[in-house]
Amino acid sequence: MPSMNAGIWQSLRDELAQRRGVHYWRSLEELAERPEFDAFLADEFPRWHALWEAPVARRRVLKLMAASLALAGLTGCDSSPSEEIVPYVDMPEGLTPGIPRQYATSIPIDGYAHGVLAQVHEGRPVKVEGNPDHPSTLGACDSVSQASILSLYDPDRAGAVKQRGHVAPFRDFLSDLRRQRMAWDADRGERLALVTGPLTSPSELAQVEALLARWPRTRWFRHVAIDRSGVPDGMRQLFGRALEPVYRLDRARIVVALDADLLQAQPGFLRYAHDLMAGRRPRDDAAALTRLYAAEATPSITGCRADHRLRLRADRVEALTRQLATRLGIDGLATDHPAIDEAWLSAVADDLARHAPHVAVVAGDQQPAALHAIVQAINHRLGAYATTVQAIEPVDASHRAEPLVPLVDAMQAGEIDSLVIMGTNPAYSAPGELAFAEACQRVPWRCHFGTTFDETARLVHWHIPATHPLESWGDARAHDGTVGLLQPVIRPLHDGRTPLQFYRALLAGVDDDPRALLQGFWQGTTPTERFEPRWRQWLHDGLIAGSAPQAQRVTPRERWHAGLAVGDRVDAGLVLQLRPDPALRDGEHANNGWLQELPNPLTKLTWGNALLIAPALAEARALAEGDEVRLSVAGRHLDVPAYVLPGMPDDGLALTLGHGRRAAGRVAEGIGSDAYRLQQAASPWVMPARLEATGRRRVLATTQNHHAMEGRDLIRAASLETYRHDPTFAQREIPHASLYPEPWPAERQSPHAWGMVIDLSACIGCNACVTACQAENNIPIVGPEEVSRGREMHWIRVDRYFEGPLDDPRLVFQPVTCMHCENAPCEYVCPVGATQHTADGLNAMIYNRCVGTRYCSQNCPYKVRRFNWFQYTGEQASYPLPAAAHNPEVTLRAEGVMEKCTYCVQRIRRKTLDAELENRPLADGELQTACQQTCPTRAIVFGDLNRQDSAVRRLSEHPLSYGLLENLNVRPRTRYLAAVTHPNPALASPGEPETPARPGPDPSVGHYTPPVATKGGHQA
Repeated sequence: MPSMNAGIWQSLRDELAQRRGVHYWRSLEELAERPEFDAFLADEFPRWHALWEAPVARRRVLKLMAASLALAGLTGCDSSPSEEIVPYVDMPEGLTPGIPRQYATSIPIDGYAHGVLAQVHEGRPVKVEGNPDHPSTLGACDSVSQASILSLYDPDRAGAVKQRGHVAPFRDFLSDLRRQRMAWDADRGERLALVTGPLTSPSELAQVEALLARWPRTRWFRHVAIDRSGVPDGMRQLFGRALEPVYRLDRARIVVALDADLLQAQPGFLRYAHDLMAGRRPRDDAAALTRLYAAEATPSITGCRADHRLRLRADRVEALTRQLATRLGIDGLATDHPAIDEAWLSAVADDLARHAPHVAVVAGDQQPAALHAIVQAINHRLGAYATTVQAIEPVDASHRAEPLVPLVDAMQAGEIDSLVIMGTNPAYSAPGELAFAEACQRVPWRCHFGTTFDETARLVHWHIPATHPLESWGDARAHDGTVGLLQPVIRPLHDGRTPLQFYRALLAGVDDDPRALLQGFWQGTTPTERFEPRWRQWLHDGLIAGSAPQAQRVTPRERWHAGLAVGDRVDAGLVLQLRPDPALRDGEHANNGWLQELPNPLTKLTWGNALLIAPALAEARALAEGDEVRLSVAGRHLDVPAYVLPGMPDDGLALTLGHGRRAAGRVAEGIGSDAYRLQQAASPWVMPARLEATGRRRVLATTQNHHAMEGRDLIRAASLETYRHDPTFAQREIPHASLYPEPWPAERQSPHAWGMVIDLSACIGCNACVTACQAENNIPIVGPEEVSRGREMHWIRVDRYFEGPLDDPRLVFQPVTCMHCENAPCEYVCPVGATQHTADGLNAMIYNRCVGTRYCSQNCPYKVRRFNWFQYTGEQASYPLPAAAHNPEVTLRAEGVMEKCTYCVQRIRRKTLDAELENRPLADGELQTACQQTCPTRAIVFGDLNRQDSAVRRLSEHPLSYGLLENLNVRPRTRYLAAVTHPNPALASPGEPETPARPGPDPSVGHYTPPVATKGGHQA
């Protein structure tokens, strides 16, 4: 080892441990002897690597160390243009230490802007919440946006410019780029190819257009892993031009989803969930509930919340749509396929015709263009374009570019000399049959721009790191076309550039200021004298008001259906459907531990994917959960575990994308199976497949049977007709005799009595509340092994319950958190008084008293307490949460300590203190828990039960209100509103008894509650 000061090397060791999670190096000698240390030091700390290779004097070492630390230990590359950061001399107005501030910005999800408010503590963002003024969020927030905080602090993010895998200054890239631009100028870009992902940014589109104008022979290609090209292509087939539909589901009485997961997967899903479920609350208007039909191959939360769900194989959705259109009087779409469920078709067609124009038919994004054309023809025929559907110019401008297949052919033919890949990862997510990686390496000059050193970045000569959205200046359009602005809430943690900076470097060879680039673009759209106040208002709001494109007047072309391609149908065998992962999406977020550990809404799988099969197929092939199978498509195969899911078509298979990453980071390595290997370019989403067992088994990290409470009266649900005849159907006769004492009089006399109500009619099981709670309360990640042992730490879980036959069950979601019981069983058994009842009704945990007896958990009937079996937090954890991501208002829990939901007590204290300081009462609704604030359907209501006019008091006294396991007389403060559905009487099973026999629980179903007779004899 070089003769250097031991303290300096100890500092280096500490820095490496902090940044890389290297906790097994116990001495300086062991540190130096690690075989990977030299290469790692060269990439991450090139200046220190020079000291390692060539020891110098101690004085020189200290000078270099000081310089490195002054640059935050970065890479020695040229820093991007930055503003001065100086200590406070005079405190900025409105800033108080310890009081967080919020900034409006946007998080792009699949390219579409989600408006958020970033909560910042002393310059450090720790939480994002929905922006109430943004049309796509309305104050709600999805799991991916919530988890972006963890991605911001991900130590595996690309931290420096790399040339052939080694760190290089950005100026070297500019020098190399100058030579390339000379070649592009000479041939006008004839051998240059640009590949982009989704392109919803107006300013980035202007840069792309400028690039194409300067080098007009440049070929522009698109690679969007979650491809939506069928949407504008179908609209072009019908109306003669590329358009995109935007739905107003708040105006719809009948909604039909055709293989469309519009509540979780399609652009605008938060807004659609809000608008649709607002019309399905019987507590608001029992006379007019929106009815939802769904036809789908793979169960989704949209289909499971439908009043009527039709399961059918993926290749038969188009035939069903044609038959539906024909019944509604649209000619030229007849099909020779036999009718698919005559009763379902007749009922849906009659309902649509009867309620037109207040109807909406929605096609899945991954369906072919022909189906989208037929669906929009149905909407136009029913008059929906005047009420529930609008046509706008496509939000994603990448539809103008060529698809990826011609690029691969051109690279194989040697027609491309320069390749620039912007913000997409085709080496991982391109269809496996294209062999993109092999073709890419035939290009003489390759450059990649992205946030991680991913599979594509490892194939190129130059990798330029991108800034995180919370570090960036930029813009992006929402699902309805409204422009949302991105503004940095923290100085870039690494040597990254924004997309505008990168495009500017391509065009002019300079490293410009990102804010000036964005301002310069928008200044060109506004008179100079008015720009500054408007700019400040836009930043304040997080969006540009009035920027959504105008709705287009549309008329179907004559004989638009002539030559309409008929989708392929597989007459025999099995059909595989590929779907985006609900949390990881296309795999971009695979290195995010919060999203990896987030249970799938239906399967409850975490940390990986599995092949979904129907119970009938599992029985026929003698397969059980976890059995490994070999899935074969067109000569390529993939070994993947099987998972039996009720509601799957008997001859249908489903597999989610986004797993099996090879270069995403340490969290994602070795997790799941890469479904892209089976994808075909011509038919990327539906394909025939073969299945055979390998004889091996895998352990699936699923929370399906953890904390189970089945066999008791948990779910109460009925039809709207039952509710009208018996509004109190959810009520039960509750015994009051108990050994517990009555609630303390002090609680009744306290200023507040906090409580919560959860509406089961509105809950869609999207898991946004789970991630919001995790981000707010510093809940740790435990990893797949611990999840497999039932030790996940989420304070709120969303149980799902099936009822009915295994092939076509009904499903209800139920969020379960600490009930904050007035007669809390946990409090009587704690030997050290760690769990206490507060005067305002909270069941509080005193962490420094807890000695880990777990008596409280054993005595909790709801199984909502979580125990830290190991050190899940801090640097010694297997999956450490970066310290910068910690919410400073919430205590970190140690090994051996019990924890649980606190009703976000830190928010309660903050808001009540604010009201006291301002000498005013706390307004109803002013205080929101994290789960309540993020819920897109407003299914969760929290407030003060002592207030007669509070929403939570009103709902807790509603006829639909009931307490979970209230027969135990624990008096839970969290209550539920029974679920009410709106089925079509024409689809009721004839002769079905009012009280069918109660089937026993089936282990393949998971959480299950048998039907329970209510007062009116209907089923819960």
